[in-house]
Amino acid sequence: MRFDRFMQLALYDPEAGYYTAHVARVGREGDFSTSATLSDALGYAIAAWAKAEAAGLRFRRPQLIESGAGDGSLARAVLRRLGWRARLGFSYHIVEISTKLREVQRERLRGHGVSWHPDVKTAVEAADGEALLFSNEFVDAFPCRRFVRGDDGWRELFFCHENGMWDERSFEAADLPDSSALNGWTTPPTKGQRVEVHESYGRWLRGLGQSLGRGSLLTVDYGGSAREVYRRRPDGTLRAYVHHQRLTGLDVYRRPGHQDLTADVNFDDLKRWGAAAGLVPVACVTQQQFLLTWAPQRGKDKIRDFLADPEGAGSAFKVLHQRKDCGSKG
Repeated sequence: MRFDRFMQLALYDPEAGYYTAHVARVGREGDFSTSATLSDALGYAIAAWAKAEAAGLRFRRPQLIESGAGDGSLARAVLRRLGWRARLGFSYHIVEISTKLREVQRERLRGHGVSWHPDVKTAVEAADGEALLFSNEFVDAFPCRRFVRGDDGWRELFFCHENGMWDERSFEAADLPDSSALNGWTTPPTKGQRVEVHESYGRWLRGLGQSLGRGSLLTVDYGGSAREVYRRRPDGTLRAYVHHQRLTGLDVYRRPGHQDLTADVNFDDLKRWGAAAGLVPVACVTQQQFLLTWAPQRGKDKIRDFLADPEGAGSAFKVLHQRKDCGSKG
């Protein structure tokens, strides 16, 4: 089984997937935490960005669409920072496929007038084709294809389960996706180098480009350029999380449906795939730079300092702003 198929089933199978059937909590009580569950700083910054972007695009009634809202912490922070007066002019939509997380979100966001949608196409249609979309730690969980460098080029990794044993095998790749992780090396990678390609997110971007008439997309996630992502990482970046424990190697196969799976995001690919879909890159900065720009610190805040630390999360997370502007309606 090709790895992206395994990851799709492990995370999103309707009856047994991690996100669709088993995840119930994000944060200290769950398997992993996000920036939004630790602090409101990112939500405050996104709210300030959204106000400015809506004004720049001259949206009369801005439509905010959050994809993959986790436990609703980010949405609550964004709405709180917008303030009641601004909220009267904004509409807030959440795209969430997890029934369990949707229930958690509804409880946390009760009374905020949020609308939920099963997919981004439906959400954009509800926004009449004009919207400001954003996500935090969303792309990393898209099913990825995995490749390993062989003697004669890239080979694709497949998942095998035989005689009660988990294993991986590599085969000559039938096709290679358009990715700088595969074709962007200035010098040939060493034999055995592993990389991941979020090809399924490229398809998601194409769909968004077809649905969105005008608006912006803000993507917050861990990763960077292909060079940054795979520097000194010969085994790639795929890992699993269970109760905040990080698992790698064959352990990522041990508990399908009962652990999170993730891989660092190659922002080179996101820029190129987005541009092909009509979403032009506007800026790509570190999380530290984004927070300093849109949510300047007031007083001491240890958690916020952690999120903005240039030696840690502040540089490990990137923020990509892409825009599609085909002129105003009417």
